[in-house]
Amino acid sequence: MDKRKLANRQVKDRLLAALVEFAGRKDWSKVTVTELVEQAGVARASFYRNFASVEELVDYGIRQVTERYHAGKPEGREGFRDRALVEYKFRFYRENAKLVLAFHRAKAATSLLDLVTDCEIAAWGDMPLSSPARYEVYFYAGAFYNVLLCWLESGARESPEAMADAFMGLVDGVVRHS
Repeated sequence: MDKRKLANRQVKDRLLAALVEFAGRKDWSKVTVTELVEQAGVARASFYRNFASVEELVDYGIRQVTERYHAGKPEGREGFRDRALVEYKFRFYRENAKLVLAFHRAKAATSLLDLVTDCEIAAWGDMPLSSPARYEVYFYAGAFYNVLLCWLESGARESPEAMADAFMGLVDGVVRHS
């Protein structure tokens, strides 16, 4: 990466880190560009060179998490019945807990649920609207999202391995009873 692109990436990341600092204290839709650039220690022009709005900065954060998720995802692992993949998910989101909880606390949870759901849809591939299996993907994404938030908010005391086992047990229980 050339120096200019690297510097630009650093500015974007500093702005995102500044936005995360506002989580829980202020709704992100109310955070101003002035507050962000002061918190990040960057010039106002740097913000506008990279983003047209705070919403674009939020989208950048979502893209960053999504890219990191897919870059580290074990190859050939798909579906909610794959224990190794479920463990990876808990490990990944624990490593990114600050950002995940920031989205949640900033009332941007819909964006976060969309991220989890989109990762599941990407793993499962396109399904026809007439396919009842597509509901499984949404069920799984919602269940995983809620278990994940509960775990992270309680300090992620259990290991990703233990959480994968517990979650797999929940999924198996639902599948057996349906």
